[in-house]
Formats: sequence, C-alpha cells, structure tokens
Amino acid sequence: MARPVILLGKGEVSLAAADGDVLAEPEGAGLAAIEALLAQDPRAAVVTSGGDEGFFRASLCLERGVPRVIVRRGALGEAREQELAARARSFGKELFVHDDARGYGRVRAANERVQVGAPEARAWEAAVQAAAGDATCSAAIGLEVDAAWEEAARAAAPLPIDTPVPGLSENLEEVAFANGDKPVLYLVVPARSLEATRARHAGAAMALARTQASPLVVEGATGRRIEGATGEATVHAFFSTDPALAERAASLWEQGSSRNALAIGELLGYPPCCAAAFVALADRRNNAALVYVTAARTRALQARFHPLLDVAVRRVVPFTPCSFGCERAITAAARVLAALPSAQAEALGRALARPVLYLDEARAVALEGARVGEASITFESACFLPAPAPLDAEGELFTRKLLGALFEGGGTLACTEGAFEVRGASFTRRLGRTSPRLGVLLPFDRLSE
Repeated sequence: MARPVILLGKGEVSLAAADGDVLAEPEGAGLAAIEALLAQDPRAAVVTSGGDEGFFRASLCLERGVPRVIVRRGALGEAREQELAARARSFGKELFVHDDARGYGRVRAANERVQVGAPEARAWEAAVQAAAGDATCSAAIGLEVDAAWEEAARAAAPLPIDTPVPGLSENLEEVAFANGDKPVLYLVVPARSLEATRARHAGAAMALARTQASPLVVEGATGRRIEGATGEATVHAFFSTDPALAERAASLWEQGSSRNALAIGELLGYPPCCAAAFVALADRRNNAALVYVTAARTRALQARFHPLLDVAVRRVVPFTPCSFGCERAITAAARVLAALPSAQAEALGRALARPVLYLDEARAVALEGARVGEASITFESACFLPAPAPLDAEGELFTRKLLGALFEGGGTLACTEGAFEVRGASFTRRLGRTSPRLGVLLPFDRLSE
C-alpha cells in the first residue's frame, strides 16, 4: 500500500492522488493532530496555509523526514520559500511551490537566510551596536523611551527581583545526567573550576573538546557566546560513564558543533524533534532570538505553552524545545523536577507557572497573580527575572525602574505591534515599541492546564 500524502493548513486546495490516501489535518486540532499525521510516514506533504502557520508546518515536515513538501505558490513569500529550501537541502529533502496555472516548481535556496519568528536580525544587531557603552540606551533597545518615560523611570521604584528557589542546583542538566537521562553531559566550565566540576562527577569519564582553555564572553541581552575575545578562560567538558561516548562527543564538537549538531544532540540525550528543529534554524547563536522563534512556532502549530518549558524563568532542560508544547521536552523536564526534593520541586513548579513578558536575555518580567486571556494578561504584580546575560549594573537598574513604572500596581497587559499597554481602573500606561520590535508575551500558566 502506498504511503499517504498529508494535507496541512487552512487554505483550500484541490488534490488528486493516483494511489494512496490523502490525510488532512483536522481544523483547530493543534500539534498533536499534526504529529499523528507525520507518524503515518507520508511520502509528501502539501501545506496550504500562509504566514507563520504555513512556514512552520512546512519546516516541521522537512525536519521529520517527509521527502517532498509542497507549498502554495506565493503564500509564504520568496524569502520564506528560500529559507524553507535551505532547510530542505540541509535534511536532504525537496521543496516545491504549486499553483493551478503554472503547476509545480522546485525552490532553490538562496545564500542569505532569514530567522522566521524572530525580530529582524540586522535591525537588532544595529541597535545593540548603537547602544554599546551607553547603559540607558542598552536598557531601552526596542522601546520608545522618551523624556516622559525617562522621568517616570527616575521616580519609580525598581521592579523587585524574582526570589530564587532555595538550594536549587545552578545547572539542572546535571540532575538529568544523574537521572541517567543523558548519555553524555556537556558543560562549559571556567578553567579555574574544572577540577571541582570533575570531582562532582567522579564516577564519569571526562573528555575535553580542547585541551587549552580559551577566553569566552557572553554578550549581554542576546546571550551570544563570543570566543577569542577578552573574558574568562573556559573549557568545553564532556562527561559520561562510557569513556568512548565522552570522547566521541568531544571529537564531534571539535570537528564542528554546528555541522554535527544532530549527532551531538543524540549523545546529549536531547529529543530528536528538538535537535532537528534546532538544526533547521538560520542562526543558532542568539539565545534571545531562539525564544522568539520557539514562541512563534508554538503559536503557529497551535501548541500549548507548558510551564515546565518556561525558559525565561528557568531552563529546566538545556536544549531549545521545538515548541513550548513538545511532549518529549515536557517529559524530560518532568523527570528533572521529580528528582528534586519535594519542597524544591513544588517551589520551582510555582515559579515556572507564570506568564512572562520577554524582551531578551537581560530583560524579562514574570507576572504574579495572573489570568491569561485571548489577547491580554491580567496581573496583580510583576517581578524582574534574574538575567542569564545581564546588562551592566547601571543598565539593569534603569531597566528595573522603567519596567517598575510600567507595571506598578498591576492591571491588564496587552502587547500590540506599536506598544505595551497596561490598563487599570483609572489609568492606561503605554510604552511604545520601535525597531527591532522586541517583546513577546509567553502565556505560561498553571501546571494543571
């Protein structure tokens, strides 16, 4: 019996198949229904939607090994078609466009790629460079902070910093390794801390990707790792109870972590779906951009924002989930929480189950006492999340005061193309957005949902 053709998306299409079944995505069924269709090992996928819904459905099919993916001609635009063609090439698959007038055409990849779902890369980089050395400008990237908002920020109390979970491990990946969920543990370790790290994993073999430590700097806000710059000497260490696996992971990393990402992901115990989605990306260096892409993909595929994958509050899993509703990633995160002392697990679960306004790796806000609506979030108070890639002290303080002025007293938060708005019974505060349009609402909510 011939393998089926699957039909994904909302647009209408006439499809005649000479043999085999045509299986269609049920309208409004979400990611689980798409996964069920992909499990049928289709010989081709026809994607009828445009926009993010069409793009991420087509990308998902390529990542999962569908040999031929067809999109409606003109539904996505040339840049997105060419980005999908680049993804098809990386997985050894084919991308076609089709319309009734001209029939089928194979899409060729362009040299320049685009990060669909994230703020425009050039504008973002230009804003970061323009703000370099100016704490206030760095704190205001993507925001229209005029004289009135500067005055409000100076007068405001800083947004309180979120309270950490007492005694929680700094690196939950080590908990997963102790669980036996990871064949290999990968850590980027300051050279001065290597022996202490090795002692924590005395029962495992260690292999270094490079025998000589090299300086590494984590760029504020984006979280991009920059090697060869001034910074603390670091080493890339791989641990495993099987010495051969540690050596193989280190060797693959040395040969090229980007081109060997799938093989390295398998050794590190990452879900194959998440590793493939990561490999598909146009740019994997900007950690903040990865959050935007995952959020856009989650919405496009009608997946849920599961709180165990709330990477803004705490990265329970070390990989980038293919969506915030990925069942394999949720299972991996749940096993980490199950291994923690009950008081820590409960506290971490509560911390994760909060909606977040995410700007970048230096600026994110968790909303307390929140109720998530269709297009807004009502909240009682807000707190500033500890930054994995912070600004300098002056920039962070200004950020906290600016956001303190916006979120003071609670209200209802809405994010529009042009502004963040907080509305209360007797006020409306509007903080404008500007290039590169940073800011995305991550509607993580209670664990029971």
